[in-house]
Amino acid sequence: MSQTNPESLAERVKAIPGGEMLMMCFSCGTCTSKCMIQEKLEPNYNPRRLIREAVFNYKEEAFADETTWLCSACDLCYPACPQKIHISGVITVIKQLAVAEGKQTPYQTAKVDEATCVACGLCVSVCPYEAISLVEKKVAFRGLIPVASVDPGKCMACGMCSAACRSTSIRLTEDFNDQQLIEDLWTWLERKTI
Repeated sequence: MSQTNPESLAERVKAIPGGEMLMMCFSCGTCTSKCMIQEKLEPNYNPRRLIREAVFNYKEEAFADETTWLCSACDLCYPACPQKIHISGVITVIKQLAVAEGKQTPYQTAKVDEATCVACGLCVSVCPYEAISLVEKKVAFRGLIPVASVDPGKCMACGMCSAACRSTSIRLTEDFNDQQLIEDLWTWLERKTI
């Protein structure tokens, strides 16, 4: 009788709904033939490598693997799989475990400016990845109010939220925000008056 390590990454993945099919993957690569990301667009995207890392308990490698963060769970791969495995479900579980351990995506995700967010919910309704929700939060100078909150484990930086936000409170980069724009304008006006 073989003993399994309940703390191994493989056992943790299999214990979460969506990850139970981890060991059923034959690593044939058929899933990548239907994937929008594919190896041609992102050379580091490789679900087969990620599956091996999870099966053989290479936790740090799996959590740092770009494949973990690039899968959008669109499920285009599912119909192509000869084993009928939801590989995107397995990848999503690995991503959830990585986020639970404090790992962050190496990719840019949407950020919310809580000082200007009006909690209208437009960003929630347009997000195709269900990465945004409205939560009550204590915000400086505003008290306990509802604001948009982005789950970095689900955000794929598509920009839909930023395009829909009428208050420009959610952005993909922190380089641009309304406050910085105002400060830049004031410094420009001060130079003009001197």
